[in-house]
Amino acid sequence: MTPREVTARDAAGLIADGATVGLDGFTMMGVADEIYAAIADSYAETGSPRALTVVHPAGQSNREHGLERFAVPGLLARIVGPHWGLAPGLGALINDDGVEGVCLPQGQLSGLLRAIAAGRPGNLSKVGLGTFVDPRIEGGRVNASARANIDASQYVQLLEIDGAPTLLYRSFPLDVAVLRGSRMDASGNLAQGDEASGLDALSLAQAARNSGGIVIAQVRDRVADGQIAPRDVTVPANLIDYVVQVSDADRYQRTTDSPDLKAELVGGVISDEALTAVFASRAVAEDRMKIGRRGAALVQAGDVVNVGTGIPGDTIGVALAETSMLAQVTMSIESGVYGGVPLGGTDFGAALHPQAIVGHAAQFDFYTGGGVDIAFMGAGQVSMSGDVNVSKLGGRLIGCGGFIDILSGARRICFLMSSRGRHRKFVDAVDHLTFNGRAALADGKEVFLATEDYLLGLTPDGWRVIAAESDEDTAAALRSIGLDNRTPEGAAR
Repeated sequence: MTPREVTARDAAGLIADGATVGLDGFTMMGVADEIYAAIADSYAETGSPRALTVVHPAGQSNREHGLERFAVPGLLARIVGPHWGLAPGLGALINDDGVEGVCLPQGQLSGLLRAIAAGRPGNLSKVGLGTFVDPRIEGGRVNASARANIDASQYVQLLEIDGAPTLLYRSFPLDVAVLRGSRMDASGNLAQGDEASGLDALSLAQAARNSGGIVIAQVRDRVADGQIAPRDVTVPANLIDYVVQVSDADRYQRTTDSPDLKAELVGGVISDEALTAVFASRAVAEDRMKIGRRGAALVQAGDVVNVGTGIPGDTIGVALAETSMLAQVTMSIESGVYGGVPLGGTDFGAALHPQAIVGHAAQFDFYTGGGVDIAFMGAGQVSMSGDVNVSKLGGRLIGCGGFIDILSGARRICFLMSSRGRHRKFVDAVDHLTFNGRAALADGKEVFLATEDYLLGLTPDGWRVIAAESDEDTAAALRSIGLDNRTPEGAAR
């Protein structure tokens, strides 16, 4: 059956008050932003749709568009997602209890869509045990209204399997799925060949259809039948009910948030030598590079490397290029991208000149199953026992993103963090438990923390110095975390 063509405003009118709406996208990649804008406009003008539950398996904003369009009191009743760092208004709305907030790990949400589509009761996983996601702690309920109105086990249930604790991320029906495509043929088959990251469109469409809901697709180009090869179809026509032809692709459907990036994000593989030259040409502040170099020294030939946004994405590839290690490892990003030069900020999740792009859920299957040899992540707060908080800083909710999933499967973990600045980084107890240091050690992981001045390794007794500079600034920094009397093993002198 061919999807019915409607306007974006018509599409907004198809969404009932109180509906559960699943949204595809990653930063601004794959985001059906014209439909999002129409939903917000419809609510502002008519008061409907209202009290929606929005489910999104990845952060989707550029601080202004995407999910940030929904930062309006009354439009949402509940939001279930992993990250709102690029949607500050929405994060503030959650902080202020203007909407019930449920934060679940990115990979688990992505995988959960497949469970919903398949009619399974949920997604079984060890991911999230011992963190704020664990129902013994918060069950992912990140504000007072969520804790008051949502049972601790509604989204995440604690089970025992073969004598070991396991989490069940529980399925729920989707009333609406909203996604986008690069091209749609006359029959309604959708392709995403110009998207710069692996996405969840097929799982969302299947989950909504098998829940008795509807699927709405925003598309850039319409082509004749036969112009999309069968293997290039992401979502077949029978799963799509309505299609919105985007009115202004430059405004509502860029490949990434940056308007001048396109072809190099979805192809154009280049040689190792040329890729190294691209990394070497990147301008990165020396203080940040000192952090990255300390971390990159832990990389071994043959490693599969994951890099998070911020300092890791800015520095690790450059540091590996400096030492000719880049060609000896496999760089990857949680969005499903392998190789290339990772981008940051509102373009995070894409890379210049990638070697491969796989599906979002498939990438997290590989990650949580132990496929990453070393993962580099930022850190907001760190406790002396090795716990880390990246999800709620200074009282501001950010979310965990893929942090919990990735670190649950990584063999070695290195946090990259500046030891300088106005805010205290080392604390007695973190404000939000995104990473459990003791649990990681019990699981056999090696855990490190690199700053401008030193490299620490986590032990059952806390952090120990592995390497450090010898100047007074370093001594002061170590004193501030209680390590000044410990002799750095192998420290630079």
